[in-house]
Amino acid sequence: MNSENLTIQALSEKLKQTETALLESENRFRDLFHLAPIGMAEVSLGGQFLEVNSSFCEFIGYSRKELMQRGFNQITHPHDRDMSMNYFSRLIQGEFKQYNLEKRYRHKEGHWVYGILHCYLRLDTVGNPFSVITQIQDISEYKKIEEDLKQQKEYLRLVLDNIPQQVFWKDTNLVFKGCNKKWAEYAQLESAESVIGKTDYDLFKNWEVAEFYRRQDRRVMTSKEPELNVIAPKQKPTTDGRQIWLDISRVPMLDTDGYVIGIIGVLEDITEQKEIDEKLRLTQFSIDKSRDYVLFTDINARFFYTNEAATKTLGYSRDEFLQMQVKDIDPNASENQWSISWENLRQQGSFTFESIHKMKTGEHISVEITLSYLEYNNKEYGCAVVRDISERKHTEIVLQQAKEAAEAANRSKSEFLARMSHELRTPLNAILGFTQLMNRDLKRKQSVLLQDHQEHLEIIGRSGEHLLNLINDVLEMSKIEAGQISLNSAHFDLLKLLHCLRDMLELKAQSKGLKLLFEIDSDVPQYIQTDESKLRQVLINLLGNAIKFTDAGCIILRTKTVKNSKANRLIFEVEDTGYGISPEELQYVFKPFIQTETGRKSQQGTGLGLSISQKFIKLMGGKITVSSQLGQGTCFRFNINFKPANTSHIPSKTAIKQVIGLAENKQNYRILVVDDNWTNRQLVVKLLKPLGFEVQEAENGQEAISIWEKWQPHLIFMDMRMPVMDGYEATQYIKQHLQGQATVIIALTASVFQQDRTVILSAGCDDFVRKPFRVEVLFEKISKHLGVKFLYEETPDVDESGNTQLPQKMEITDPSQLTSEVLAIMPETWIQALHQAATKLNSKLMTEVIDQIPETHASLAKILTQLVNDFRYDVIIELTSKIQK
Repeated sequence: MNSENLTIQALSEKLKQTETALLESENRFRDLFHLAPIGMAEVSLGGQFLEVNSSFCEFIGYSRKELMQRGFNQITHPHDRDMSMNYFSRLIQGEFKQYNLEKRYRHKEGHWVYGILHCYLRLDTVGNPFSVITQIQDISEYKKIEEDLKQQKEYLRLVLDNIPQQVFWKDTNLVFKGCNKKWAEYAQLESAESVIGKTDYDLFKNWEVAEFYRRQDRRVMTSKEPELNVIAPKQKPTTDGRQIWLDISRVPMLDTDGYVIGIIGVLEDITEQKEIDEKLRLTQFSIDKSRDYVLFTDINARFFYTNEAATKTLGYSRDEFLQMQVKDIDPNASENQWSISWENLRQQGSFTFESIHKMKTGEHISVEITLSYLEYNNKEYGCAVVRDISERKHTEIVLQQAKEAAEAANRSKSEFLARMSHELRTPLNAILGFTQLMNRDLKRKQSVLLQDHQEHLEIIGRSGEHLLNLINDVLEMSKIEAGQISLNSAHFDLLKLLHCLRDMLELKAQSKGLKLLFEIDSDVPQYIQTDESKLRQVLINLLGNAIKFTDAGCIILRTKTVKNSKANRLIFEVEDTGYGISPEELQYVFKPFIQTETGRKSQQGTGLGLSISQKFIKLMGGKITVSSQLGQGTCFRFNINFKPANTSHIPSKTAIKQVIGLAENKQNYRILVVDDNWTNRQLVVKLLKPLGFEVQEAENGQEAISIWEKWQPHLIFMDMRMPVMDGYEATQYIKQHLQGQATVIIALTASVFQQDRTVILSAGCDDFVRKPFRVEVLFEKISKHLGVKFLYEETPDVDESGNTQLPQKMEITDPSQLTSEVLAIMPETWIQALHQAATKLNSKLMTEVIDQIPETHASLAKILTQLVNDFRYDVIIELTSKIQK
């Protein structure tokens, strides 16, 4: 019993000692827990706080009481909760005895704080898990420092990646420790990070290239001296052969003790700058070697650069130029003028003008200046490129003098042609007129001349007509050269024109045994708009030449349109089987006054027909060409522009009314005819007197003034070129008087020049009629200016085709009864054939044409035959001309 008590007492004592030890251990733990400088927390197995120390409360911002009411997950960062719970559960389950974890807590003030946790299980007396003890080290400050360093590193990376230079750095073993993005691209790396740990041998396949770079790096690290801005070509050009230039700098990296720890390399691609420098160098060279001199000025007109040409041309040195202003060499550049010019330059950007520059010797040269505006670094400049044009100016003066001399010569030529127009036409008209009068008188008086004399008279008539045609060709060419021929575009029937030409020329071709063929494409338009008269003249000339120079075979006129052309164009070809033209002479066929060998042998023409035709074709927007083989024939080919015609604009043919007298008038009209040529006066007198006008004559201006002062005519027909006093002076004298203002003066002149019309009207004439004139025009002018009304012969009706219809039976017994209206009963093609035969003075051909008149108009055939036998070709020409016009 005592032994059991002793055992129990011993056990009890030992238990007390154990409890005391446990209590002391608990107290020591509590003391350590609460006095620990780091955060301490005891957490239940369910995650609730059982105890916290003041350091943890200070770290998290909550009081002990507030934390006792929370679990640790409530103050854990949402992104850290899953990881924190995972570790916590595995600790409790015994997977490991303790763990360390970095996590974030939400501070009571709302921001996040960082801590490193060290967690382990607390066991009860029997060894079962009781709670989890957590030690929390506040690392917020370290985290801030870490974040700052990270940002700085990232900022540094951004800086390195965004600078234009390529940067790398190596350690002392020449192993790459890093580079920026530009250098990684240069080294053809996937990323800047991939260079770390590599050497030049890894990056450059060529061992010599790698060793070259390493030698340079070692040299810099050994010397501890940087090598800056070394210009060198890249070792390997681009695939397109372009050389890359680099600006390379190497700097040794030293630690705080001055020991080399590596090297930094900076590379910059200066290829573009190098190329710009090269271009600038070439530009500078070009400017310095330019024959034009270049001057740069500032806004105040001060020079700050000149090239070599400026110093050589003006004689000033470059230093002298730098002390000068624009006004020192350009007398036209006053300060006020410079301000105006600069403002214009600023607005326009560039302009060119002429001026003079003063040389150092005092001489002046003429210059052409191109001034351009430049703006650089917010400053304004002017660049003047100056060319010495003294020689050109001298040439211009010489050319101007030559031009004036040529114009004077041209005026002399025009005056000569105008005089010849008057002087030659008048005697020719007299020759032709009196020849015809003699023939008429011989017929009326039944006189007989010797056969030889009659042939001589016929030769005189033909020769006179031929000479008049030659003069007209020369005058026509003169008008073309003077630019006095213009395009008179009108609407007309092209097919009708071609048919008329065929009918007109067919008899002439048949007389030589030739075939005249017209080939007209189906797509050639019937109605077109261009100059009908000039086209007719060109075709007549080409076809006439073809007939003239062809003895056997045929002449073909082809007409077609240009296919697939934006513009409306016609093509004409005139081909013959005649003599042909030699290759040597082809180049001269369109030269005025030059004939081919065939033309010279024919002893016909002036050599102007083709030249005039070429000018007319060019005026109609086309071009003429020729091809020929000697002995085989010739083909002329030309094209012209045309516009589609409106058929409503094509005038219908109307019969011409024949004046037979004056209608009843309350006064007698007095008309004065002034001309130094008696024949011309008689023509007008004989036209007007039978109609009932009172007519007087004067042979010069002085005589005209005397008659005007006494007789006061209502109208004066005034010739402009006369001896004693010409028509200009007489007109001016009459018109300067009050009574003369009421007198109508109409100029009658043989001039063919348009400018004479302007001069005549400015002299005071009221109107203008060119000789030879149409009778109808003379009557129209009288009616217009005096208001006179005429009586007309009954006008025959005009049918739908435009042909005049005579009564079924109409007898004409005298040539005086033959008018253009009577002759118009015949078809237009017949009229044209008769006119052509008359102008060629071909009596045989005229007789053949007259024989075509039907029996119902036998009296017309008889009168025309009588005119042919009397050599009155002039009457036939005048009548047919009226109808055609």
